[in-house]
Amino acid sequence: MFGRPEMPIDVDVLTSLQGIHVSGALPIQSPDAELAPRSEGGVEMRVHPDRPETRKRFSVAHEISHTFFPEYEQKSWCRTDARYRDRNDPDQYLEMLCDIGAAELLFPQPWFSDDANQVSSASGLVALADTYHGSREATLRRFAELSNDPIAAVFFTWKLKPVQKGVVDNEDQTNLFGLSHDEQIRDALQLRIDYSIASESFSHLGHYLPPEKSIKNDGPIFEASSTASCFDGECHLDFGPASGTYNVMAIPLPTDRNQRGPKGEHSVAAIVRPVAVQKAKKKRSATPDNSPTLFD
Repeated sequence: MFGRPEMPIDVDVLTSLQGIHVSGALPIQSPDAELAPRSEGGVEMRVHPDRPETRKRFSVAHEISHTFFPEYEQKSWCRTDARYRDRNDPDQYLEMLCDIGAAELLFPQPWFSDDANQVSSASGLVALADTYHGSREATLRRFAELSNDPIAAVFFTWKLKPVQKGVVDNEDQTNLFGLSHDEQIRDALQLRIDYSIASESFSHLGHYLPPEKSIKNDGPIFEASSTASCFDGECHLDFGPASGTYNVMAIPLPTDRNQRGPKGEHSVAAIVRPVAVQKAKKKRSATPDNSPTLFD
């Protein structure tokens, strides 16, 4: 109706348009934000003021999205951690839908795709996030989801191998090298895939990027982690069944000190594009070819 909007989107205006009262009180049930019914009618939004600005913007957009669904005034809604949601729970499924709504509000089409199509480097990804005042993580997720190219946004954090948990991080577990408990954990940390978001065309290739898979301490992803700077490059990545050569745009993520690598390295988000990757194996049929089945 009004042509191209100015970026970043003004979430305060959107809040007002939806008739939401902004409260100065802290959220009661969420570390980020919540939407709650008011005794005098309508709803109020409570946002934690100490959260990073980009996180607050996403939380506000999430709570605004609740008003797109019926009966939003009937109870309190609080933003929860997306990694631990149960899609079989209707309330948590709605929380997932509101995250989708928040992405649509903060990175609106077609303008975001127009700008994203101009990005060709890791520093360009950071500039894109700055333009939309979105977190680097949310921006790369949206970048991958909307891309027509076969790419994936892959998020790496420093952590133990799953089989090491309960052993290396066990304070009662002794070791043969005289290392302290903290030193033992630090030396065992590796940069591992936390999760990934693939574009539709990447998914159609059949590649699977296994969570917890570690990468070597070299190449653009590790360099972005160790220097806290943007890095681009082409390299071989051991992604298990999707191993091969990838074009990489890697950017460091803000990382709490207690979640960094052995030498203070950061978490990393990377856009990876396959260059020469082994073909995905086809799933074997449960029924041998030409053998009789129950329906023959």
